[in-house]
Amino acid sequence: MKRILISVLALALTGIMFAQVLSCYDVQYTESPSGDSPYAGQIATVEGIVVQQIFYTGTAENNKGFVISDPEGGPWSGLMIFTNQYTPQRGDKVRVTGTITEYFGYTEMSPTTGFQVISQGNPLPPPTLIQTSDLVGSNAEQWESVFVKVENVSVTSLPNNHNEFKVNDGSGACQIDDQCFPRSGFSWPQMTVGQAWARIQGVVDYSFDEYGLNPRDMTDMLQTLNVQNSAVRVQTTSGVLNEEKEINVLTTRMYPNWGVASYNAQFGFDPAKVKFERLEFEGTMTGFEPDYSLSEAGDMLEVIYQSQEPIHSSADDQVLIKLIVTPIAYGESEIKLLSFAYDNTPIVNISNGKLMVPINKNMAWLNIRNEANGRNIFNPELNEKLNIEYGIEATASGVNAKAIVRIYDAQGRLVATPVNRNIGSSLGIENYVWDGRDYMTNKLPIGLYYCHLEIIDRATGHKESTVQPIVIKAKMK
Repeated sequence: MKRILISVLALALTGIMFAQVLSCYDVQYTESPSGDSPYAGQIATVEGIVVQQIFYTGTAENNKGFVISDPEGGPWSGLMIFTNQYTPQRGDKVRVTGTITEYFGYTEMSPTTGFQVISQGNPLPPPTLIQTSDLVGSNAEQWESVFVKVENVSVTSLPNNHNEFKVNDGSGACQIDDQCFPRSGFSWPQMTVGQAWARIQGVVDYSFDEYGLNPRDMTDMLQTLNVQNSAVRVQTTSGVLNEEKEINVLTTRMYPNWGVASYNAQFGFDPAKVKFERLEFEGTMTGFEPDYSLSEAGDMLEVIYQSQEPIHSSADDQVLIKLIVTPIAYGESEIKLLSFAYDNTPIVNISNGKLMVPINKNMAWLNIRNEANGRNIFNPELNEKLNIEYGIEATASGVNAKAIVRIYDAQGRLVATPVNRNIGSSLGIENYVWDGRDYMTNKLPIGLYYCHLEIIDRATGHKESTVQPIVIKAKMK
């Protein structure tokens, strides 16, 4: 009997250990006429980028949630997490566990039983351009909780007692709602029937048999498209160590009658992780190679383009220029868009991107850096810190490993264990910022130390390890 119970327990633990991490698309996509998720009633773990918090009628502080999205956006790419336990920020990459529920036909996760922020400051998925009629009828199911936008619409009905109003781009009216705004004291700006709006974007919800587009804040509503309202972003992409990679710089549509013929931009790189090579303009909106200069440290790129012809595109997310870089270290590296201007008009809506380089070898990987100088030397007395980056190869089935980071002194005595946890990142790489303190939170004295990383495969027990030195230095006199 004991043996049977142990076997059952082992199988149960194996199921938990190998719990599949789903995308929003996995949970939402269905061919069922009911629109119900194939995971309805099941416990699932889902990973996505936080797009927005949501508030519902009632006590806002106790009745809210947030919407996550697959990084690329598109149909079936969003999921509502209904909870009052967690309050992540836009751009957080999170992993959430809970029960997939159909709440009066609206697919959501509720209740939640697990939550983890994997990384912060991630680019948001681009909003998908749809027609207003796409939010009416059975085909609207694919846009549930998705980040979308409608363009060139006019108001067909004014806000009612629930703060809902309707707009139409000529294909059929859809509802605009206010679920992303706190419930007390909010009202829309004054409107008139027939009033034109160039663009309204937000996340889609469903209640009382009607889909509604919910702007996240008032910047999601534009009455006029012009140069000032343009958006430029660096696209997030994956690369391979020591192989050149194209990184797209994308822009919203540019109309020829705006007469914009030039731009200037500043980009920032981490030279310890990324080496800038050159610009590529073939097949982009940039007609010829711009002037550019790279700082001596390799951390800042300035690009200046001046043409005789207007810069124009017929759609959003067109490639303006391509940055050609070579990743020289594993992990995530932010490609920053520090500033951008069309002609002499500064563009406020700019977004950074990331270059993600997964480990492609079955090994324990460790990278220790003082962010100030890129070395493994620091002084805790001056409040300096070390960034300890660690990881292992991520396979198609994800990562099922535990990482233990131990700090030893020169005599081999264990003085701290800053990391002892499962790797939750789908990239297989995580980081810890260490302030030089021991078990008792005392700052360690100057000297040589060793950082030991041990990676344990949770399925097989196989271990990989590596060691790197750390130096705690004295104050300069």
